[in-house]
Amino acid sequence: MILTGQLDSPFVRRVAVALNMYALPFEHNVISAYDDFGELLTLNPLGKVPALQLDDGTVLADSTLILDYLDHLVGEDKSLWPSDLIGRAKALSHVGVAVGLAEKAVEFRTETVRRPPGKVDQPRVDRVRAQIGASLDWLEQRSPGERFLGGDKLTHADIASAVAVTFIANKNPEHLADTSEAGRGKYPSLLAHMQRCEEMAEFKAAPFTDY
Repeated sequence: MILTGQLDSPFVRRVAVALNMYALPFEHNVISAYDDFGELLTLNPLGKVPALQLDDGTVLADSTLILDYLDHLVGEDKSLWPSDLIGRAKALSHVGVAVGLAEKAVEFRTETVRRPPGKVDQPRVDRVRAQIGASLDWLEQRSPGERFLGGDKLTHADIASAVAVTFIANKNPEHLADTSEAGRGKYPSLLAHMQRCEEMAEFKAAPFTDY
């Protein structure tokens, strides 16, 4: 299998980490969704990353759909979803917010970094910033003080949360800043959870890289 996309993308990273967790070997095709757009279009007509090319040449796009394939490839016993229905629902809820946070964090940079200064839509930027803050608050309230979201076993929810927060910490750390007088840290549980995940070998094998 060949995974296309840079590891500064939280969507590419969540796939790479899952591949490592599943011990599935893959090649990494490092191209930029912006600078190598023409090449990317030959792999994925939407020109988006990640793209995963299977051994038979089939190309899967969208991190959630790729992970669905990988989950079925390794089987239910090895899947990074909780096996019980309640646990799965909680994990799905967490993934929904974490992936949405990653999307908004990327959108924030598109609006504030890639647009010419005179073209920035400030009301939109303010709205996205509010969505990022609300999502971080939600994740903080639900991040465990130790171990992982499902207990001892890491799940897709842990991966989605960790890669999103790592992206923000590296690209726009002001979203995580504590501006209160106490200065005790605004998201202590969330950041501690991110660090626990990032210390795992499977995360280190797919490190965030600021290209």
